[in-house]
Amino acid sequence: MPTDTSGTSAPSAGSYVWLRRGVQIFFLALFLLLFLKTEYAGQEKLAWPVDLFFRFDPLILAVNLATGSPLVTALFWSLAFVVLTLVLGRFFCGWVCPLGTTLDVCRRTFFTPRPDRGLAARWRRGKYYILVFILAAAVFRVNLAGLLDPLSLLHRTLALTLYPGLSRGLESLFAQFYQWGEPLTHVSEPLYKVLKATILPFQPLVFLLPWFTLVIFVTLVLLERLDRRFWCRALCPLGALYGLAARFARLRRRPAKLCPDCGNCADLCKMGAVPAGDDARHRPDECQLCLRCLETCPENRVSFRFKDAPVPRPPLDLGRRQVVTTLALGVAAAPLLRLGSLAPPPDEYLLRPPGTGKESEFLAKCVRCGLCFNVCPTGALQPTWWQAGLEGLYTARLVPRLGYCEYGCNLCSQVCPTGAIPPMPLEVKQAAKMGTAFIDRSRCIPFSEGIDCMVCEEHCPVAPKAITFFSSQVWDATGKPVTVNLPVVSEDRCIGCGICENKCPVGGHAAIRVKRSLRMEV
Repeated sequence: MPTDTSGTSAPSAGSYVWLRRGVQIFFLALFLLLFLKTEYAGQEKLAWPVDLFFRFDPLILAVNLATGSPLVTALFWSLAFVVLTLVLGRFFCGWVCPLGTTLDVCRRTFFTPRPDRGLAARWRRGKYYILVFILAAAVFRVNLAGLLDPLSLLHRTLALTLYPGLSRGLESLFAQFYQWGEPLTHVSEPLYKVLKATILPFQPLVFLLPWFTLVIFVTLVLLERLDRRFWCRALCPLGALYGLAARFARLRRRPAKLCPDCGNCADLCKMGAVPAGDDARHRPDECQLCLRCLETCPENRVSFRFKDAPVPRPPLDLGRRQVVTTLALGVAAAPLLRLGSLAPPPDEYLLRPPGTGKESEFLAKCVRCGLCFNVCPTGALQPTWWQAGLEGLYTARLVPRLGYCEYGCNLCSQVCPTGAIPPMPLEVKQAAKMGTAFIDRSRCIPFSEGIDCMVCEEHCPVAPKAITFFSSQVWDATGKPVTVNLPVVSEDRCIGCGICENKCPVGGHAAIRVKRSLRMEV
């Protein structure tokens, strides 16, 4: 790196730091751009690779292989970052990771600089235990990676909380400007049109679990007040995976120890990669190549070089008992999470996206990234809370009262990075059965009030329609017999898209509801 042995001028250390910051900003901006391009904007086919970051996530690939799910070839691109880590070290966390950059921005914005308390250094093994737990559980087809994967965590937070909150705030602000009228609207209306064409959503966003999701994100930010990059140093399983590879990296810091007359690096390093102590060596598994030590060294002693001789690696020292205990907990995760007291049988109204098949297969593939939430044109896909137990937290479900599965749309199958929602041509998706509608006669208007209502039949998209009518005599609200058209559902035609439940004019629970298709569990 910045060492010059040829006599020619080399870039200054500060230039490398600014390069790193520029790369961080670029990848965060790219992550946000792809997030915006995921949001439905009237298109039938996505023109952007909105799952790009997830294709380069080796943790998702590792869990995909461990669960024995069908291989997703796009995930093998993540091996490119693993190879680069073997050469350069744990650069992803310091140069690429959008969550890491977000935490840096939040720390600089909300907190005053203060010395670390040493908690992250003492808990740094935690991320390796979490990684071992996730991989051990994955062998038994329990996929928990998405709950703590930094890319899934950040995208889910944006989709369910930050982006809807921002869009609602801006919509309310410009609505107020419009009410105030001229001359303010001469400025506000053109600006609103620009925002509507760029960052504001196509339609109002309504998602479940916004506050729970926000609490998780705020907790990660508040941990920055304890120690810098606490999440990355102590909890992040993806960082642990890159840290294991970085131990064998060719690029190494020199000197490997603190200089005897200076300890600035130990105080400066936000990752604790240059620990204090006579025998302490630079930890390549913790170093994110932020290059601050290179920039601020008063004697210009620090350099990063490709090692030309074997360099001793500091021991990882995870502890045999702790690793065995973590493995045992990961193995026990499958039966524990599926105990009747913790994971009740799937709710009869728990509808999964089209084409997902058996519940166990869907849970083994889904990484809770939230891409399908964002792309759904009607807002029908929502995060699951407790309807499938702990194992199903944040997985996608169809909530017909909030939206319906658009008959001419297969966008969710286009964005899913792991095939949990398999890629399907439109004609295949239109035949995919998610559930079956049934009529609650005690709430249905023709049955209970003796008044014709044809809303559910009118909106049924399949041909021939799954909802038809037959004439019969019922009693109206006054007790008089009347002849009305009564709806009936043809189970072999109904695909469970939920549009009938969504459009039902009955308040509260609809008079026609979609139940989970039990035949899918056989």
